[in-house]
Amino acid sequence: MDIYNYQLLVIGGGCGGASAAIQAARLGIKTLLVEETPWLGGMVTAAGVSAFDGNKYAVGGGIFAELRSMIEDYYGGADKTFTGWISLTCFEPKKGAEFLHTIASKEKSLDIWFESSLVKPLLDGNRITGAEVKRKDGTVVQVNAAITIEATEFGDLLKLANIPYRLGRDAKSDTGEADACHKWDGEVQDVTFCAILKKYDGTAPVIAPSADYDPERFINSTDVHCDTTDEKILGHKLHSFESFITYAALPNDKYLLNWPFRSNDYPTTIDLYENLPNRKWHYEQAKRLTLDFIHYIQTRLGHPEWGLATDEFPTDDALPFIPYVRESRRIKGLRLMKEEDVIPVSGSHRPPLQKDSIAVGDYFLDHHHSKFFIGPEDQRISENYPDNAPFQIPLGTLIPEGYEGIIASEKSISVTHIVNGCTRLQPCVMQTGQAAGVLAALSIKKNCSASGVATEEVQDILLDAGASLFPYKDLFPSNLHFKAIQKLALKGIFIDEEDHYFHPEKIVTADEIPAWFKHFGLIDFVNVHGLEGMTRDEAFALIAETISKK
Repeated sequence: MDIYNYQLLVIGGGCGGASAAIQAARLGIKTLLVEETPWLGGMVTAAGVSAFDGNKYAVGGGIFAELRSMIEDYYGGADKTFTGWISLTCFEPKKGAEFLHTIASKEKSLDIWFESSLVKPLLDGNRITGAEVKRKDGTVVQVNAAITIEATEFGDLLKLANIPYRLGRDAKSDTGEADACHKWDGEVQDVTFCAILKKYDGTAPVIAPSADYDPERFINSTDVHCDTTDEKILGHKLHSFESFITYAALPNDKYLLNWPFRSNDYPTTIDLYENLPNRKWHYEQAKRLTLDFIHYIQTRLGHPEWGLATDEFPTDDALPFIPYVRESRRIKGLRLMKEEDVIPVSGSHRPPLQKDSIAVGDYFLDHHHSKFFIGPEDQRISENYPDNAPFQIPLGTLIPEGYEGIIASEKSISVTHIVNGCTRLQPCVMQTGQAAGVLAALSIKKNCSASGVATEEVQDILLDAGASLFPYKDLFPSNLHFKAIQKLALKGIFIDEEDHYFHPEKIVTADEIPAWFKHFGLIDFVNVHGLEGMTRDEAFALIAETISKK
């Protein structure tokens, strides 16, 4: 068996893995990225979910913002990517892949093996020392690495290494969350084989139905074919066809088929995760469901002009390489992020401050289960989660408890099933992936465990890379005081207003200043009255300078 030696091995080139590998390579770490498809980007490209969910405006930054900027520039500006009402940034998957490959190709310390997959991890006690990898030509090789990043779509490295993990809905006795179910029940979020549709001149190529196609399977997906308009019975808003087809409209008269209501979400069980030989069968069933829904659009909904786009994916069936996987095995980390970490605390518009933040998000607690829609008398899933607010993700969620040589990324970070509903989205995953790359690089350079790396060092590198660690909707890295304002927030000095903006040009009044410090504990050290009349930018710059002298 051939042996390869790298400093860092990243298993999985999705949103998290690609970002981790790129960031580590930028820090001079000799990195190997192993990806099972021919494309980087995972859910946002290879799975076809080419509409960024959440992290709007200035929330996010880093490699995610680099990719978003390239996409916007290509189409002619941010207004040109606001084609579907689900997202401010909609694009063709092949273009997203092209731009992410461009970003990665600039890193000379990064090698990428496409169409390659994990065979088994290498272990030395509780330390991961690399993995056996099956390459495109079928050969199996050994890759040794100081650190391995788990970035697979399903968290397969965790299972193969026998590292403890969570999967599915957590029991309240385990997490203590107010809205967790009373006992673990094995329910996981549905996967979806998305499709990119195209509006043809005239009639599109007809999609043949499967042998057991039944149009009633999709009843109430829109108001064109429904048996009730009572949304309490339906459990969701009943949309028109126009609302449906503009939901995830993409540039160039294309459409991302990823409709959340009685459409192509595949009813998923733990068998998809734990019974690896059955995974291919599940993929075929999920594909069949999607193709049946396209046939349903062309026939029962009366729109034969919509059909599969054949110029997106170089696959035999014109479908994506992989399904959209919303939930993964999740590590039992040094820190478990729970429901209360994303919900505003009493008297505030923000969740609890995470001083060890390495990423931010702003998406809602979004969960997909086909069992939402089997009828109110039979429903097994009932989730009425509270409204969350822009949140932070702490560093400890990336580090498995009791294991060395491994860092978690993608959707395998240490969050509960509930919180996975808002941390699983593409922008968040790219950010936590970038943070995993920084953490791995520092661990390797310092020859210490990931848990031994100082949080502040990780944060400094991320801030220098333009990544946000505290969510302000209008504070971009181009702001002269971006890093100082972000670091003050991590200390507990921040603007806590309903719109979650910083408003850098707003003139400071004396009565607002004390509220900035209520999470910090001290205020006397700064000349409060001297801040009055300044812009917020200037005031926070002065506060930062004052603190630095103490």
